[in-house]
Amino acid sequence: MAAVTPQIKTYRAEAAAPLQAWPLMMMVGMYPLWFLLGLSGFMWVALSVPMMISLSQRRNLVVPKGFGWWLLFLVAIGGSALSLERPSQLSFFTLRAGYYIGATAFLLYLVNGGTGVSVWRIIRAFTYLWMATIAGGYLAFLLGEFTYASPTSYLLPGAFANNELIKVLVNPSFADVQDFIGFPMPRSKAPFAYTNSWGSMMGLLTPFALMALADKRVDISHRLIRLFLILSVVPIVTSLNRGLWLSLGIGIIYYSFRSGSSGQRKAMGRLLFLLVAGLFVYYLTPLGGLVEARLASGHSDNARSALVTEAITSGLEKPVFGWGTPRNLVPNLPPIGTHGQMWNLIFTKGLVGLIGWCGAMATFFWKTRKPANTIGLWANTVLVISAVQWLFYLQIPHQIFTVMAAVAIAIRAHETVEKKASIETEVVA
Repeated sequence: MAAVTPQIKTYRAEAAAPLQAWPLMMMVGMYPLWFLLGLSGFMWVALSVPMMISLSQRRNLVVPKGFGWWLLFLVAIGGSALSLERPSQLSFFTLRAGYYIGATAFLLYLVNGGTGVSVWRIIRAFTYLWMATIAGGYLAFLLGEFTYASPTSYLLPGAFANNELIKVLVNPSFADVQDFIGFPMPRSKAPFAYTNSWGSMMGLLTPFALMALADKRVDISHRLIRLFLILSVVPIVTSLNRGLWLSLGIGIIYYSFRSGSSGQRKAMGRLLFLLVAGLFVYYLTPLGGLVEARLASGHSDNARSALVTEAITSGLEKPVFGWGTPRNLVPNLPPIGTHGQMWNLIFTKGLVGLIGWCGAMATFFWKTRKPANTIGLWANTVLVISAVQWLFYLQIPHQIFTVMAAVAIAIRAHETVEKKASIETEVVA
């Protein structure tokens, strides 16, 4: 039998034949289980493989506009491998490259999913992950710094298992207890590996919950979602995560402006209610004091500034494709390229990678900037939140998959309404 060569189409989102939903459900819906088993750092890559296989068998493959820029970014990943110097660097370069390649397959899979991987299934899966993230925030208070060796940790070779990154991934923990505000505070981590990952994902996932409120077809109780929205306030504040506060705040302001300008007064009323509730929490509960203490603390500011400066300076030494992986170049500092996606790209992927990434994300944002409904607008807002986070957080592994899901939802929400309008026009005619 002759091999099938996929025909590439641009932007038309609904595929003729639906794809299966189980890879999405296992990757996102079962993520808390992978965390507990010590597999969360690997399942994004592993479960993207069946997606790639399914996509390779399609005759008509839909890609979003801006995908060419993303391919340039993937080329930069390959080029950056030329800077690797040791076998140990190659193994972790491969894992990180796998995240980006897996996210590529994930985006194409969701865009081409049809009725099998519907918009509602995508939103539902990420809303459940949002709920698990809030639950993890409360486990920080109950379990503190409790950690354990997962089943996966016993299966890894000794040299591999002793790497600091792998140790974190295969030995789940629930909080980092830190006292930089003057007293010990458990900062949420679960179901992710780091406190900053928890904060980053909390910001990116919250719009999915608000998408779920916008349409009953998501099939999650609106009362349950509203309850979790209220519950989310405590771990969001106690995370002491300024990047979360800033990115989510800017995202809400962006959504408010856009929804108000398009006449969605009901949505504006809800957001006004959230603002009043936030002011109540700030001024009339102890949480406001935590916010003030965190804003007054300069914890990590000097280190971050030094990392940014070094990422730019060292990045200029290899400006085309970068250094390939983060490196320990400065004593008493974390590896260069581990704090902030923008600085990671400059240092590890060079100007080619930075241009490819920014070009793709800017195009994805621009092509979804005129949403046809509330779901499309919240999906577009995820891209705004992510862009703010580039300055503070890495966007791998879970963040980039979340962003790609938002891109797919924004495209498909727009085209679903467009297709409906076209059918109604034909009927009238």
